[in-house]
Amino acid sequence: MSTFRMWEVFAKADDGPFYKEQSEWMLKSFIPQMKRVIKEHDIKYDGKSIVNQDDALADRTWEAAKDFFISVGVYNQDTHRVMKFSEREVNEVLYTKRPKYMIGAGHDQRWLRVRAVEDKERRPFHLFSPDANFSTDIHKKACMAYLKEPLLDGLCAPLLEDFMGRKATSQNPTEVAAAMEHAMNLRDAQRLVGRPDVWTVSVGTAESAQAQIAAGNPVWGVRQSHLDGRMVSILTEMTTNNAMLNKSLHYRSYGNVFGNLCGAIFGGHAGGTEGTLILQTAYNIEGACLYGSCWALNFPFHLKWQSTTTRQLLWLQSVLSQAMSRNSNLIFLNNLFANAGPGTEQLYWECANHALATECCGGNPWGAATCRNKFTDMATPLESRFYHEVSEASFKSRLTRAKCEELCQKIMEKYEKLIPVDNYGKRIQEVYDMDKLMPRQEYLDQYERMRDELCKMGVEFPY
Repeated sequence: MSTFRMWEVFAKADDGPFYKEQSEWMLKSFIPQMKRVIKEHDIKYDGKSIVNQDDALADRTWEAAKDFFISVGVYNQDTHRVMKFSEREVNEVLYTKRPKYMIGAGHDQRWLRVRAVEDKERRPFHLFSPDANFSTDIHKKACMAYLKEPLLDGLCAPLLEDFMGRKATSQNPTEVAAAMEHAMNLRDAQRLVGRPDVWTVSVGTAESAQAQIAAGNPVWGVRQSHLDGRMVSILTEMTTNNAMLNKSLHYRSYGNVFGNLCGAIFGGHAGGTEGTLILQTAYNIEGACLYGSCWALNFPFHLKWQSTTTRQLLWLQSVLSQAMSRNSNLIFLNNLFANAGPGTEQLYWECANHALATECCGGNPWGAATCRNKFTDMATPLESRFYHEVSEASFKSRLTRAKCEELCQKIMEKYEKLIPVDNYGKRIQEVYDMDKLMPRQEYLDQYERMRDELCKMGVEFPY
């Protein structure tokens, strides 16, 4: 863990400037400060590019994000106080952050670490995650199907939405029980496919702090011995509450290498592309300072489409990744939220574009979430396999930002006009044989065709 003055930070929730309503703070501080930093740091998007190649812009983005965070602080919804951090406090946190962690155990130990722009030495960390709810009867099997993937370095398992025929509801015993079942299923799945020591991020089913605490168990749940991951969220926008602070306290006390879950809304309070870029970058600084998080999961998403694969958001993630990689020791991953669903060609194109736009910029892939993250059982390991294989191919071939820009523009032509279409595809039970936990031949053939399409464009897969 990095040095983190936890109790001094928590005291800010009671001692900071008071705003009775969050909307007042937004109007008097958040919005005017965002307008100021966009102008003063000259953050501009040309509306066409996908992969940024301007180092100076990446550096200005970092400075703008840091300026914004120090100027605005974090609004605590429970105490109505703004938790402010001085420049020296922020610099102390950034300086003392660890740039890498050895996580997992045994044969499945891996480095989770900072990467460089166009990194030639440090391969991306492949975190597989459907980021979706799965039915109770197939949850363990779905975990097993993902864990079978050879490129997998870590897994954030699918969520459970029911327990004993009842919907798992936050702040309810059903949530606590579903979180425990989630953790148990994941441990069983790991043993059954021969990967008991792989690093996992758990448990997404647990929304509340008490459910997260209930899932911590060295035998059947979240483990200290493997430095298992957890997540604590930054709330919209630039806010937190005492439940989030409670989670961070538990994670640090339990010994987790935990992350900051952060998604700025394109079209929200930050405005358009430039403001959303600054806000998303600031979220990484906020998580380190507010929660003491060890890494961040970035998912800036479109207000209307709920996805991360539009032209503007791919460019945003490209600049974000470069700003972080060039200017900090903050570890981060890039979360793919696609518009299309399993069994569609559009989904493969979206996966390829996200992988290419982020890997060359120093990113680590997390995914793949499908169908705008809306539906139960609507994700499979097959599109995740493709997503991570493209990211690995980009690294193995040492693709430059210029080459990835060229590829991304060609791929964008394949799906940009389809983004407004509800192309949700198939459930995992249709794409996979859930007894053998293997893709059905029709969809395996489609996957191979999509690989061939990318090969023709110039992407060289390592195998």
